[in-house]
Amino acid sequence: ILFTDTCNFTTVSEQLTPSELMSWLNRGMSIAVDAVNKRDGMVNKFTGDGMLAVFGTPLSNGKNEDAKNAINAAEEIQIKFKELNEQLKKEKTHKMRLRIGIHSGIVLTGSLGNTQRLEYAVIGDTVNCASRLESCEKNRQHNLVRVLVSSTTRESLDNDDNKYCWETWGALKVKGRREELLVYELKDSELEDEEANR
Repeated sequence: ILFTDTCNFTTVSEQLTPSELMSWLNRGMSIAVDAVNKRDGMVNKFTGDGMLAVFGTPLSNGKNEDAKNAINAAEEIQIKFKELNEQLKKEKTHKMRLRIGIHSGIVLTGSLGNTQRLEYAVIGDTVNCASRLESCEKNRQHNLVRVLVSSTTRESLDNDDNKYCWETWGALKVKGRREELLVYELKDSELEDEEANR
């Protein structure tokens, strides 16, 4: 599961017209959706200024491949957001920052609702954990796109793990869960954007 949320959306929304806000938001969403779709992922739903994406359902490519696809999608979003923000800066409009949470595990999928309103739902502890990782310690972000990954996902990478740059956050207690999660931040392979937090 890959969860995203746009930082400071409420603040930006107060300074743009509805049409300007939708256009601004869609530029970031487009990057995220493309990154997911090209790696056999599926955007399950948009959550206002974020989205829920799934890798490995309805058909899995294998635990390692599903985890790698999610991580690679997050990496692409990091890179493309740098390019997007360079353009936004030229246009003298608002910077766009993102938080991403990634967690792996069993999910329950199926049709939720009734004949009047039916939706393909993905639910369970795995989804909740990805969401909690995304929203964890919001003030602890020093780049444009912060990606927090659980140890469950990282362990699923197997031999591909050393291809990525990690920073350990340690065991974190996430809201609504008794067990702590061992968390890592996926660092940008290029230099951090020092201006991202200003």
